[in-house]
Amino acid sequence: MADQIDFNLYGRKIFFLNPAYSIKKDIISSLRKKEYEVYIIENYRDAKNFLRQNPGSILFINIDAQLSIPAWFNFLRSFDKEECLKSIQSFVISERIKPTEEEVFSKFSTLENSIINFSDGTERILKRITTILEEANAKGRRQYIRANLIHDKDAALFWNHGSKMHLLKLFDLSSVGMAVKIPAALENLIIAKNYILQDVTLRLGTKQMVAEAVVFAVKKTEHGTMWVLLLTPKTSMPVKEEIRQYVFKTIENKMLFSINDSRKDDTDYAQMDYFNFAAKNKSKSKPSTFANQTPGHNFS
Repeated sequence: MADQIDFNLYGRKIFFLNPAYSIKKDIISSLRKKEYEVYIIENYRDAKNFLRQNPGSILFINIDAQLSIPAWFNFLRSFDKEECLKSIQSFVISERIKPTEEEVFSKFSTLENSIINFSDGTERILKRITTILEEANAKGRRQYIRANLIHDKDAALFWNHGSKMHLLKLFDLSSVGMAVKIPAALENLIIAKNYILQDVTLRLGTKQMVAEAVVFAVKKTEHGTMWVLLLTPKTSMPVKEEIRQYVFKTIENKMLFSINDSRKDDTDYAQMDYFNFAAKNKSKSKPSTFANQTPGHNFS
């Protein structure tokens, strides 16, 4: 359950459902550069499957496509029927929403300022979203997003030492460093903290990057000797960006794999009467839980 997760430590996952192109290009890329754990959900039929596995997440929805605005309202209100979905903090993004519709969304949201006007421009939207994430402590204590690469055969680190090139298995990776398992041939090599590894080549998929790393720690584990490496300050921004893109590609693929066997959402949200009921009752005081104020529905 959501209350069993230490969000102050691990932070929160951030989902953008049905994001517009400019949101993907400008907002999401900027948030990832700030090291927020951001995922994209392309279709609303997959949304609940992702969110059920990640309670306590933050959700931003573009309500200008895929469903009508009333249907999107019904979609959000259906969260009240599931305990794990009640923990999701939801915000809507729109440039087409009418004032009367905006009033309904605002009246029946449990969050203040839950509507983001897309016409405000990407710079103001980014500032608004960043403020929301900061207030929610979305990063937790994490400073950088890490990807587990234990089973990734396309990621490796090569180090030229002496007359030989050694393959160091990558265990995890972030935009500032990595953990690697050293081969048996290097087990007797005495390496201390702050030792600089020059001429290292990082292979990520089809791309290779030359870098320099410094040993931050040496650990003996059940897998063998591990080196925790940090990229040196001379590492170029293009190299860091390539690493960051690979990290997010890896964690996104893992997230997609997690719902492979899940049934897609086939609920017809346009047929629900939550929005009509809310529009008729928007002048009343704001209910604490909207689901308790509306006729019952079955959700599959």
